[in-house]
Amino acid sequence: MSFKTVGLRPIKLLILLLLTALTVAACSSPPPEPIPSPQPTEAPEEGQTITIITPDAENIDTANAPKYQIQTRLTDFELLSVSEGIAWGVTKNSLRMYMTLNNGETWANISPSSNIQFSANPIYGKDIFFTDPNNGWIIRSSYGNTETIVLRTHDGGLNWKVSSLGDDNPISSIYFITPQRGWLLTSWDATSYKESKALYSTINGGASWNIVMQNEQYSPISPNPFIPIPGVTTGMIFMNRNVGIATLQTAALPKIFMTSDGGIHWRPGQSFLVNDQLAQCDRVITGKPDFFDEGNTKGWMSVGCQTDKDKGITYHGYFTANAGKNWKFAPFTLNKLSGINRNVPPIFISSYMGWALKGNLLYQTKDQGATWKQLPASSVLQSKLSEYPEVVKLQFFTENYGWLLIEKKEDKKSVLLQSVNGGFSWRVM
Repeated sequence: MSFKTVGLRPIKLLILLLLTALTVAACSSPPPEPIPSPQPTEAPEEGQTITIITPDAENIDTANAPKYQIQTRLTDFELLSVSEGIAWGVTKNSLRMYMTLNNGETWANISPSSNIQFSANPIYGKDIFFTDPNNGWIIRSSYGNTETIVLRTHDGGLNWKVSSLGDDNPISSIYFITPQRGWLLTSWDATSYKESKALYSTINGGASWNIVMQNEQYSPISPNPFIPIPGVTTGMIFMNRNVGIATLQTAALPKIFMTSDGGIHWRPGQSFLVNDQLAQCDRVITGKPDFFDEGNTKGWMSVGCQTDKDKGITYHGYFTANAGKNWKFAPFTLNKLSGINRNVPPIFISSYMGWALKGNLLYQTKDQGATWKQLPASSVLQSKLSEYPEVVKLQFFTENYGWLLIEKKEDKKSVLLQSVNGGFSWRVM
């Protein structure tokens, strides 16, 4: 026993000395650095979650393709068929574009290179155009030291090629009748009711562009051979390689100009007359032309009567059945629209069937706007509009299939909805 007791004393002394040294070291070491507080950051851009597939070289809707989910903010879309469509937005100056071939069940990321920067959100018919899911074009307007460029794809967005337009003025409109033949309209020196205009055409899918009209030129042969400077372009469409129309917003009523030689020369179309529905307007707002059939013979454009006192807009329509040669005014029985969505006009898929969104209720007409039927309230639509009150775009492709994009701009959030029964019910895509 005495041997064990004596042997433990040096060990206890050693442990005591070690504990004392550790205590002194802890007291003399510097205090830990404070954890930096998080810096305020910009609110993230959000939207609904979508399922992305990784496309292969032959088909962007491969059943066995790898899938993953992302959350993205969308700023515009375009339906290409009852099941196919594209949607896009700009995040940190990079365009994020997605395509679905199956009603939004899955999407393919068809974005161009992030090295190509965008200063604003592209708009369909102005900066973006697709003839079908395989062939599409994106215009990246000039800003800073960069020039205007045209991106084109002929494989559904798997690859994008770039060409220079040679004109750094803002883009007014773009339209293609085939994957090879199209037109692009630019403008400059613009005010509220006038702008100089130049028209370019391509016959090789956008690889190169040739100027066909410039309205600051003078020609002694014709007193007015071009689209005039007075009037701001609201839309342009071509029926074939020769015949096309352009619509202009003026200080009064809309103006139509037509070409029969591929855009080289233009002549005034039908003159619009003041009627009882437009007589008391402080401003008449012209929509872009939209045609319903493949031959682009039957179509329409909206016309809004704005009153400055209450900032409300009452919408009516102009309809054509002969490719824009003649237009018929159709008075709508819709009440005046007010609030943040007053600039969203009705839409039509034929000369008779259309929809209009008022508040959180959808209305439908089957007689060219003479009467409108309120559709039953959709719980999903009402719920989402209370959360995302600003309507970006409403589009129907047939009497059943339609998409609706809504947003809350201040929070940089959006959500895309779909209806497959004419607007009676909606689902988040």
